[in-house]
Amino acid sequence: MLAFDAAAAHAVERGTEPAPPPATVTPRVRVAGEDLYLEVVLNGTRTEKLVHFTRHGEALCALAPDLRGLGFVLSPGEDERCLPDLPGVRYTYDVAQQRVNIDVPTGQLNLPTQILNAPEHTGTRASSGTGILINYDIYAAHGGGLSNVSGLAELRAFSDGLGVLSNTSLTRRYQTPADGWQGDTVRLDTQWRLSFPDRAQTLAVGDTFTGYLSWSRATRIGGIAYGTDFALQPYRVTTPLPQFFGQAAAPSSVELYIDGFRQYSGKVPAGPFQLTAVPGVDQAGQAQVVLTDALGRSSTVTFPFYAARQLLRAGLDDWSVELGTVREAYGIDSFSYGDAPVGSATWRRGITDRLTLEAHTEGGDGRGTAGAGMVWNPVGAFVVNGSYARSRDAGAQYGGGFAWNGRYINASVDTLRSNSRYNDIASGYGSPPPRASDRALIGFNVRESSFGANYVRLRYGGQPATRYAGLFALRNFGRGISVNVSYNQNLDLASDRSFFLGMTMSLDARTTWSASAQRDREQTFGIVDASRPIDGDGGFGWHVQGRTGDTGGGLGEVGWLGNSGQLTVGASDFGSTSYAYADASGAVVLMGGHAFAARRIDDAFALVTTEGTPDIPVLLENRRTGVTDSSGLLLVSRLNAYQDNRLAIDPIDLPADERVQRVETIVAPSDRAGVVVRFPVKRVRAASAILVDAGGQPLPVGASVATGDAAPAMVGYDGLVYLDNLQGGDTPLNVTLPGGTHCKTTLTYPAHARDLPELGPLICRTVTP
Repeated sequence: MLAFDAAAAHAVERGTEPAPPPATVTPRVRVAGEDLYLEVVLNGTRTEKLVHFTRHGEALCALAPDLRGLGFVLSPGEDERCLPDLPGVRYTYDVAQQRVNIDVPTGQLNLPTQILNAPEHTGTRASSGTGILINYDIYAAHGGGLSNVSGLAELRAFSDGLGVLSNTSLTRRYQTPADGWQGDTVRLDTQWRLSFPDRAQTLAVGDTFTGYLSWSRATRIGGIAYGTDFALQPYRVTTPLPQFFGQAAAPSSVELYIDGFRQYSGKVPAGPFQLTAVPGVDQAGQAQVVLTDALGRSSTVTFPFYAARQLLRAGLDDWSVELGTVREAYGIDSFSYGDAPVGSATWRRGITDRLTLEAHTEGGDGRGTAGAGMVWNPVGAFVVNGSYARSRDAGAQYGGGFAWNGRYINASVDTLRSNSRYNDIASGYGSPPPRASDRALIGFNVRESSFGANYVRLRYGGQPATRYAGLFALRNFGRGISVNVSYNQNLDLASDRSFFLGMTMSLDARTTWSASAQRDREQTFGIVDASRPIDGDGGFGWHVQGRTGDTGGGLGEVGWLGNSGQLTVGASDFGSTSYAYADASGAVVLMGGHAFAARRIDDAFALVTTEGTPDIPVLLENRRTGVTDSSGLLLVSRLNAYQDNRLAIDPIDLPADERVQRVETIVAPSDRAGVVVRFPVKRVRAASAILVDAGGQPLPVGASVATGDAAPAMVGYDGLVYLDNLQGGDTPLNVTLPGGTHCKTTLTYPAHARDLPELGPLICRTVTP
């Protein structure tokens, strides 16, 4: 910082004094008084701005544009303003630091709003390698003298920028008493899918579904579909989030609590700020914002909130269009499609954060429907929905409902009704939509207990209505013990009722034991069950069960999961049926010129390479997931597409002559594809050499050893020096001793040396000038 007066300015003009450093603002025309360029601290926050002030006596004055740049609210047309003339403004001038500290009432400032706890961030750009993947699941069973084998397979090909081509099929072989072994293979789905993450849109060609809403039905088609897919932007928040707008009079710390749990803690400068709460889906509760200034004074603001997944954020669109023919006999016939083309379009838009409008239309094969709906959050945790649709033959469907998701009470009622003339596209290839579908639910959450009641009514055309009512309760007693009970009754048939009572106990973090009793119509039976599921990182798991009643018996199975797949074997004996079974699932991946066996891959994966270095531990999200094979490769199968996945290697076991350029990276594979992640490991020739003089004494500490273009190395105690990047064969060593004298020797690196060999003693002979 620099302060200078008028005389100094004239000296600069005459060239007799060096010019001051340039200011960060436009220089002003000199006026009477002392010119100062001062750093400004506003309400305790450093603005990092250098502002031109003029000192008149003890008063500091500045031009109005400069003050407005700091955030002051001033009347238009004003030129120079002095700080003592501004109401409520206090300031101190620090001569030594060339700084002015200004305190201004927040009402006289127009500062930018600080965004805190932003729920969205930009993820790593997605990428993909090129390869082929085959998922398989083979199940075999034998019992009663008969056997069956079935296999589900998925063939998937992918390449960066070209999307994913996939095909699924089911093969079955089974025995019958009359005909012996029979079997068939049926194609399930074939689809090419191309994603556009920047636009959150996807193009699908092949077997797909039409778009649908809560009041319409999806139809399986073969054709083309295009629309939004927010899964391509996993860090994008599509639902409205509760936000708190506040203002700090001085630099403060801010904390946000959601139902008593701290969700955010950070700092905020003086001025307005916006804090976003990120609650759970369909969650209602209380949020608290605690603001604490530098003097320890705290203020707390409490406000209720509600987050509903049915709502779209204001201005956001969700849409899709589809065109094709209806798929028939799915799972039975490989290539059965309707003759008539059909099309559909679906659209949702967030009009405001509390109102979302919906629309859907479909037509083809002599049928057609069009309708509109809305989801509205008028107040608090109260959500209302409604819809109305018309079909081509003057049929009508209408629906409505409401839901209340409070902290202690949840209640919902909805209905969807249509007349006999209402038919959608799916009606021509299956059952028509129900003529009446009514549901009601009320639930209570009190401490460790939840209980409630539900009601369902369903009626199809030409059939009587079916009505069910139920009661349920769940109680957690701590220490992993919980009890649940439920009762269901058919209101149209008194004998159709069921009762269930169960208790579950967690013996440790993975082992669970449960016992239950159930009466279903005229049958009563009990079940005792114990299981230890397989951990997601791999290993063994088991499951045993015993059952009483007419179908009494038991089963037992054991499973193993590794990086190469999963295997489960078991046997069961219930009633008069006994059989043994086995299931094997996994994947085969062809990528990078190599083949790999892996566990089943439903999402994305990575091929980690250490450029030929074997036995290097690989970590996924800081957890060890395997080691590289003899070719320096490891397939990591549990990655999330389009999300940030942290991969790393542990170099602690690397030999001393190995160098790695990086040990950690963030990758985001694209849709159901694999990505190659490289951790280049380079071998260098390194050695520890012992250098002695002609008398056999170690060279002194601090001697400098040069090996060509490399940076000189320093001699340590006992004449020991560490040298790397050596060449094969002989390497001349030029040594400069602390006294300025020089000596030379030659290091011969052994042809088959590894790790860090110790060479010498090497005699360094003095070089005469």
